[in-house]
Amino acid sequence: VFWLTGADRQTDWMGRRLLIAGDKSHAGKSTISLGLLGALLEAGYKPSELAYVKPATQCVSSTLTARFCEARGIDFLHIGPVVFYRGFTRACLDETAVADASGGVPSDGSDLVAQCKAVVDQISDQKLITIIDGVGYPSVGSIVGCSSADLAVACGSPVLLVGKSGVGDAIDSFNLCARFFEAQRIPVLGAIFNKFPSTGFYGREACDRYIRQYFASRRGPQHVYGVLPAADGLDTGAEESCSFAFKHTDVLPAAGPLTEADEAALHQVADLFRRYVDMQLLLDDLEAATARPSAYVRTLEYFPGTQAE
Repeated sequence: VFWLTGADRQTDWMGRRLLIAGDKSHAGKSTISLGLLGALLEAGYKPSELAYVKPATQCVSSTLTARFCEARGIDFLHIGPVVFYRGFTRACLDETAVADASGGVPSDGSDLVAQCKAVVDQISDQKLITIIDGVGYPSVGSIVGCSSADLAVACGSPVLLVGKSGVGDAIDSFNLCARFFEAQRIPVLGAIFNKFPSTGFYGREACDRYIRQYFASRRGPQHVYGVLPAADGLDTGAEESCSFAFKHTDVLPAAGPLTEADEAALHQVADLFRRYVDMQLLLDDLEAATARPSAYVRTLEYFPGTQAE
């Protein structure tokens, strides 16, 4: 049983948010979001105490995460107000050009961020934990001023990164993505590294030791919460089968019922989390980062001649 579950939960521990970001598209963000929600239910959290939201997306199709939430009674929104449909960024740039030419005020993306924040605030009301599912890699949306970092700042949400397999590439990619958030002083809790081969030089056990060794010596309060093996045949329908949109849908598609294949995938994800993810440590760090985000601010070296006096 995790900390702050059941009768032991404190009444002043309210409204924690966690944004899930990936180091690339198809990193497994929605699958990790699904695993977190399932693990929280197993820990004793009630469905009414949890929420899942994807405020900005490239997809307009149902996902296993959405179907899971609907089946378990968790409030969810799998298609938020901002959909990066094909041609969206070009349309935004054209609007900016027209505004510049006419002396108007071009959008800086704050209106898009405000729309996302509004749905996060709404669905988070009276919830203990809200999982915010990011889109693509951290800077996706930055072209229109609505990146995952912009959303994390607006929503007051610490970040959990989903990383790739390997050692050098996995850690370098984590550092690249973490730095994007840290530039805006957003607490990055750490990472769950995903999709490792079961054996070999780049196998899960061979890499696990070195990833944790690096974090312990170089990443301050940040932690590795799990190093997950690749799961054969696991297709959550969350990202790999995403349907790209050509416009923002007028009517949100229903999540739909769980299928037998869905149930099998749910069992597989739940087993991965039970075996490999330290939920207790993640919840502890989420509380710590929410209470004292300044502890996660990293001191960066400045280019000579640029540091403020």
